[in-house]
Amino acid sequence: MELVDDPLATEDVAPVLGEALDLGDTVTVSTPVRPYDLAGGATHGLEEFRFRYYTVDDRLAGFEDNPVLDYQEAVQRLQVVGGNSALTLGAQLDAVALFSNAYKLDGVLTYERDLYTDGMMSFHPNWWFNLEKVWLQGRSGGIDWTVGDSYAAFGRGYALNVVKNTDIDLDTSLRGVNVGLSSGTFELRLVEATTNPQQLRLENPNVSMVPDYAHVVHGVRADVYGRVHAGVHATAFQLVEGADPTGDGWAGYGQPVDAGIVGGTLEMSSLGPFDVGLEGDYFAYDPSVSDSPGYAAYASLSAYPGMAIVLVEGKISRDTEHVNAFSAIHGYELSTGPSLEYERVITEDSSAAVNSNDIKGGRVRVDVNVGKNGAIVTPYLSAAAFRDEDLGGVHFNDAPETIVHGVGGAVVIKGEFHALVNGGYRVDLRDAAPASNAGDTTAHLDAAVTVPLGHSLSLEFAPSVLAYHWGENPIQQADYLDLSNALALKVGAPWALILYTDYSDNPLINSTGNLTDELYAAGELQWMPSTATTLKAFYGAYRAGIRCAGGQCRSLPGFEGARVSVTSNF
Repeated sequence: MELVDDPLATEDVAPVLGEALDLGDTVTVSTPVRPYDLAGGATHGLEEFRFRYYTVDDRLAGFEDNPVLDYQEAVQRLQVVGGNSALTLGAQLDAVALFSNAYKLDGVLTYERDLYTDGMMSFHPNWWFNLEKVWLQGRSGGIDWTVGDSYAAFGRGYALNVVKNTDIDLDTSLRGVNVGLSSGTFELRLVEATTNPQQLRLENPNVSMVPDYAHVVHGVRADVYGRVHAGVHATAFQLVEGADPTGDGWAGYGQPVDAGIVGGTLEMSSLGPFDVGLEGDYFAYDPSVSDSPGYAAYASLSAYPGMAIVLVEGKISRDTEHVNAFSAIHGYELSTGPSLEYERVITEDSSAAVNSNDIKGGRVRVDVNVGKNGAIVTPYLSAAAFRDEDLGGVHFNDAPETIVHGVGGAVVIKGEFHALVNGGYRVDLRDAAPASNAGDTTAHLDAAVTVPLGHSLSLEFAPSVLAYHWGENPIQQADYLDLSNALALKVGAPWALILYTDYSDNPLINSTGNLTDELYAAGELQWMPSTATTLKAFYGAYRAGIRCAGGQCRSLPGFEGARVSVTSNF
């Protein structure tokens, strides 16, 4: 056998210090997201590089003592933006290469894993690069426009929510025309584009990448702003079906209009002592997608009695997920409303409620500022209840559920000392369950604590515990415990040493530890030679799992090996 060092991963989502303060959804505002905005006449950019060595447990038959299947991956992303206050031109170039991904056995060259699938062009099986994003943006008077890649969100995201979601390494843009017209308090926005899902993953494995599925998006939104903000919006989608795309970016225009959404928003600020938000949407489908129309509604009420902030939210949605039927297969969604979940503790089971096709419920949260003597102390309590009647998709249960979830915690800040603590308990009560079966239960606790040590030293600690107990299932699963810890020692601004540990006996995750089958450990050294540049060196392993952010969930693989990354702004 001859190893071939031939230039094409598992993912890079190790625990992040400071994540413990998670208040639920990322709120989608009515104004469009404009990430590529350059105020002055200049050029700037962002360069990100990852090199990863993957340790693979599998062994080639006949070479059980030789880690033949280990391989390396290099990923490069370059964003450059230039222009002035009136005109901006930007581009993003992505490239990836695999090394030690091929070997010769009895003279036959074998590539162990495919970097990309049919329909994607490259001059070598282990090399791929692409002009991933390109855009030209202009502004003049009350008109702003973008030709190329942009992002758009309407209302709370039910009608359209195509934005960056870097927490789960997701970046789907809209490639086409995005035009805004404004005059005084009135704004009109038109979107005519196809989806442009990011093919290369900066943090996650780049294996078997697929061509773009260019779904067509038509959208219009009109808003009047003031103490009362009223808006109406409409979207229509032509969805590309089938396992293999045609490779034609205009092919979606030949599809039928598979889904259409119309709705409106109403937000009233300073309505006496309250702020009020309302949204309603109606979903219509082509019969090939769904025989039933859908609807969604969201309401929020904020009050500020004394030192407290009280937030009350409610939602209901029915047959709204069909619009995501084809895009979700490839890891992103076109329509994402508020989940009202504490997303740090979503599991394989409870993720079904995040994207349920038939759910209603609400959440109440109360924060109270009791700090004094220069300290900020804000405890909070949150209680959520949902009725999930969807039994399809990834639901484990075969009966409707009533979900109750209580969460409490506090923020404490005094000088350089910071502490964020959250804990809660969730019960999923099934209609058909016997009295002895309380349904699925989740107990969880997480925190992030920063302690100054003096002389430019500080210590950060981020523990997380989740204990899950399954109810009765058609295919019974085993209870499990997840434990994660991150301990960081920071030496001034430039240096940080972080130690990670993970433990999980969850049989549903597809990874094994590097210390034992259930125990993972890793270390990372970080160096910031300037405020614009960060270098990281990581060695070890962490577990696979599900991760949710902004109402979208993805199953992320584990990692074992070493990696080096460089991020630089210029």
